[in-house]
Amino acid sequence: MRTLFIADLHLSENNPQITQALFAFLKTETSNVDALYILGDLFEVWIGDDEHTPLMDEVAQQLSHYHKKFNIPIYYIHGNRDFMIGRRYAKQANMQLLAEHYKIDLYGQDVLIMHGDTLCLADKNYQRLRKIIHNPLLQFIFNCLPLNFRKKIGWKIRTASQAKKAYKKGHIMGVTEFEVERLLCLFECSLLIHGHTHKVGRYPVTCKNTNKLRIDVGDWFNQYSFVEVTPTSIDIIIRSIP
Repeated sequence: MRTLFIADLHLSENNPQITQALFAFLKTETSNVDALYILGDLFEVWIGDDEHTPLMDEVAQQLSHYHKKFNIPIYYIHGNRDFMIGRRYAKQANMQLLAEHYKIDLYGQDVLIMHGDTLCLADKNYQRLRKIIHNPLLQFIFNCLPLNFRKKIGWKIRTASQAKKAYKKGHIMGVTEFEVERLLCLFECSLLIHGHTHKVGRYPVTCKNTNKLRIDVGDWFNQYSFVEVTPTSIDIIIRSIP
């Protein structure tokens, strides 16, 4: 019995080795898996379910195969890069979409899972932008635009975001501890598992004089990492990408 968590693969045609690492992961991690949780940013950019590229279709095919052949449910929480993934693609990939903050019972332990971008409150510019781009009305209008036009907008936003990220300091990109404590107390959980910050590791949290734990699952670049939870252990597993 074990449950797996991954995040921040940022799949794109520019990095085929990461895509192949994902497919190898899906072929290898099949034994005694109760569920796979993908905590956002599976793709580098997503402009709509109506776009079809070989990468998108192959990833959906591999995920669907993983679900059907091994009877492993796949759950997905949107990231800040692919928050426009909709029900159509989720159905194609046999993924179940979850709310941005989601509480699960993991072998008797209450666990809060999320992508993690809402934890970075010091990045005020991004938080303001997030409120705008997550507006359902604006998303509806965006989806009504021609596909090629949406592609240009998506990659312009991505390029601008990369440029700004290079100048941001670590404390701005990192989580706000107060927000971590607030959410753990609000959801009454002892463990938080998330992605987004790309800082794989285990981080102790004290909430109302109670010791809790935050785990960042890490990203997939020169190496990849995932969290494996069993009834008796919580491990971060790191492997190299060829």
